[in-house]
This record gives sequence, structure tokens and C-alpha cells, in this order.
Amino acid sequence: MSDFAPDDERRRAQRLSIMLPIEVGEGRGITRDVSGLGVYFVTDRPFEVETELDFRLHVPDALTVRCKGRIVRIVPERDGYGVAVTVDEYVVDDQPAASTRAHIVIEELRKHHG
Repeated sequence: MSDFAPDDERRRAQRLSIMLPIEVGEGRGITRDVSGLGVYFVTDRPFEVETELDFRLHVPDALTVRCKGRIVRIVPERDGYGVAVTVDEYVVDDQPAASTRAHIVIEELRKHHG
């Protein structure tokens, strides 16, 4: 049995502090950080914990990453809601199948975002 709670284990994943436009259905937001395990973004649209999400991260003039995941936490923010999502699947548009591996997606985001 692990001495770490699941949230502690998730926080150990390398995070990329990056502000990217995110598209969630008809809603929009901006990421605060992205890791191989999940995404944290801020939006003005309310969501509920445990909701399954399909969303897109956009690196302007570079690439789009399609993601599937589940909301694990909602944090009230001054101008909306902070949404923490565990990501089950990353797919970089127009990239080979290997691009679905989270560490490859994170490297692509780092390369294109600077």
C-alpha cells in the first residue's frame, strides 16, 4: 500500500505551467498547467465533478491536442471556476499514433509553446 494519497501521486507528475486556449464543447477557457496525468484550466462555465470531458488544447499556429478525461476537482475562482481534469487520452492532431503517449504530448507542447 502506498503512503501517498492519489492527489499526492498526481502532483508528482511533471507539470508544465502553460497558458493555452482550451475548448470544451461550446465553452472556452485557459490552461494554468498541463501534465501527463491531467490539466488544470479556468473557465466561466460551471462543471460538475466526475463529468467526462472531451476537450481540445490549442497551441496557436502550431498544433491542437484532443483530450478525453474526467473532472476530479472544481475550485471557485474570482472570475469563474478552476477545473482539474485527469486525462485518459491525449491525441496530437496530424501526428503519428505514438503522439498519444502523454510524455510525447508534453514534449510537443513544450517545444511549440517555448
